[in-house]
Amino acid sequence: MTRALIGLLAAFAFPQTVMAEDLNLDWMAGAWRSTGPDPVIEESWTDGSSGLMLGVNQTVMNGRAVAFEFLRIESGLSGARFCAQPGGGTATCFDRVSQGEQEVRFENPGHDFPQVIEYWRRGDRLTARIADLTGETDMIFHWHRVRD
Repeated sequence: MTRALIGLLAAFAFPQTVMAEDLNLDWMAGAWRSTGPDPVIEESWTDGSSGLMLGVNQTVMNGRAVAFEFLRIESGLSGARFCAQPGGGTATCFDRVSQGEQEVRFENPGHDFPQVIEYWRRGDRLTARIADLTGETDMIFHWHRVRD
């Protein structure tokens, strides 16, 4: 009885992952660090085999953290979505609109900036791009693998 109640409560507490499926984004899993001297941007991801990937991003300047972001990619009834919480604040989510073997694109046309979040991997390099829908304004981030 207790296990059934806990399972039911968990299903209501986390409805977006009730129909969890493998996100096929394991190529993003692990720890990544930017290639430039300052700022240093680090991003780490869990694997998505449970239908949920958890990530964290931090920006370091002169040896001190100056910004952070909680991230998640979740699988739900309406598909996968990327949710970001800059500074630990309220989440803004982006729907997955396309995915290839080692690339994925998420969009939220109603958000001011960014409206597009893309990731792709080539060897031990992970790249992310945030942009508006026109592609005229964008920022690109390059990381190398630090560890699995």
